[in-house]
Amino acid sequence: MNTAATVTVLVAARIHPVSQRPTRCPADATAVALALGLSLPVRLLSAGDMPHAVAHDYLALGARLIEIRPCADGALLFASLLPAVRATDWVLTGTRAPAERGSAVLPHALAAALQRPLVTDVLALEPEGPEGRVCIVTQALPQGARRRLRVQAPAVLAVSAAATVQLRHSLAAARAGRIERIAPTPGPCPDAPPGERVPAAQRRRLLEARSVQSGHSRMLGAIESAAPTGGRVIEAGDPGSKAQAVLDYLRNHSLVSF
Repeated sequence: MNTAATVTVLVAARIHPVSQRPTRCPADATAVALALGLSLPVRLLSAGDMPHAVAHDYLALGARLIEIRPCADGALLFASLLPAVRATDWVLTGTRAPAERGSAVLPHALAAALQRPLVTDVLALEPEGPEGRVCIVTQALPQGARRRLRVQAPAVLAVSAAATVQLRHSLAAARAGRIERIAPTPGPCPDAPPGERVPAAQRRRLLEARSVQSGHSRMLGAIESAAPTGGRVIEAGDPGSKAQAVLDYLRNHSLVSF
């Protein structure tokens, strides 16, 4: 007898840029809402410590269980995360952290370590069949295009920030949900990807335009700010003298050799 597929959503806490208080991540909350729409057993998983209030905010979305695996060393987060999702059919993550550059590598590293296909920029999920092992995935493409993919479990899905889902906040669901804190297992993970964890303050910053303008505005600015070239305007004289002036200019600037 076939059993229903299982879903694990990776969630984390973030620091609010204004209040500086820990809150739930909007991208992770969107992934939770999409997972709950599949009508499959859903487990929330956090690698690293999470405040009690933030865990209840995730449970208020409708999930029944959030599993928190504390990790003393931030470099071992991936090693703590990988064994916990190995037996899960669907692994959902956000695309990237909202305020940290260079944080979009987790879905790719996780799919490579699990040897599973990865679908990025997911907008919607539709289960196909009662077991939920096949889903129709709507993926966002550049310039507003969309495409639908038939994906077979197991797979890793990175939910796009542009996904339009309605987030709920139920106090009854937050109280009914269960929080499990699991002690981390010591020792390195053999399947962890090689590399060095670089703090966010030391990462390379992306190049950004000083100002965002339309092409028409940039063209007008180039015309208006064009510096004079030092030439002169010849209005009087016959065509021969005008042609001679042009030829002298070309010779002075080594543009012709005759």
